[in-house]
Amino acid sequence: MPQPLPSLASLRSFEASARLESFSKAAQELNLTQAAISQQIRLLEDRVGGELFRREARHVKLTDLGRLYLGLTVGALREMESAFETVRALARPNALVVKTTPTFASYWLLPRLSRFQQAWPMASLTVTAVESSNGQFDGVGDVAITTGQDQWRGFLTTKLFDIDLVAVASPAVARRTDLGPFLAGNTDAIIHTMKRLDDWAMWCLGAGVPNFHLDQGTILFNSALSYSAAEKGMGIVIAEEAMIADQLAAGSLVEVHSARVPSGRGYYLLEPDHRARKLIVDAFIQWLQQEMGVTKSSLAQRRGLGLAVGQG
Repeated sequence: MPQPLPSLASLRSFEASARLESFSKAAQELNLTQAAISQQIRLLEDRVGGELFRREARHVKLTDLGRLYLGLTVGALREMESAFETVRALARPNALVVKTTPTFASYWLLPRLSRFQQAWPMASLTVTAVESSNGQFDGVGDVAITTGQDQWRGFLTTKLFDIDLVAVASPAVARRTDLGPFLAGNTDAIIHTMKRLDDWAMWCLGAGVPNFHLDQGTILFNSALSYSAAEKGMGIVIAEEAMIADQLAAGSLVEVHSARVPSGRGYYLLEPDHRARKLIVDAFIQWLQQEMGVTKSSLAQRRGLGLAVGQG
């Protein structure tokens, strides 16, 4: 039969003492006495059945057992703290909790969010960037914004826009890219995105050019990292056009080819279908759709002007 879990007080005392290498500093951080910290550690060591710290004159050091236990518990402790802060945020007046992907948060939402805050200064806003698994989000939060193909159960869904794929790079990389060899698949200046490994194949098929395989170029974890790497001159990346609208307008990223390929995916707004919509949520959704309209108009105007290879 599993043993009862240690108290949260013991775990917090253990984590702080391990991080600060001091019971007294941990006591100051947690607003406790050093004696209370020492007692919590002793209780935890009794429960574990071995020493977690070596006591030295002015410091404490983790034992091998302590390092193992810290590695196994610190992630769970952070998740509990995050869950608590999320629930606290939901309980505030005019609270708005938005979940989205790191790329949408970094490249689209945050550059525009001050305009919402100016319109709603009393809003208590929490933005959580999470790597969704197969586009699945739990119901914690007021709204979620993610990519997919409208596959979410338990949510009201609104499509914000379709995703078109474009091949982009920094102006310097675009200028030195020889289009002929590039279209023949002869370049290693390629950035692949681990979370979207099919994007190059999809774009190449739509553009009618040979595919670039994973043994060519660099693989980065998510789109936010890939776009940042492209801006810094690491190579050519397949980007979701709307996500880099600001970079295209500013000229930090430019198209290396005119092909714009529909991905079959879209960005969607998700709301739990069992929850009444709050006033602040309604205001955020209206603002979001207005800002999306501005992005779409900007991209359409850019296309109408024929701005493509190497043009800002």
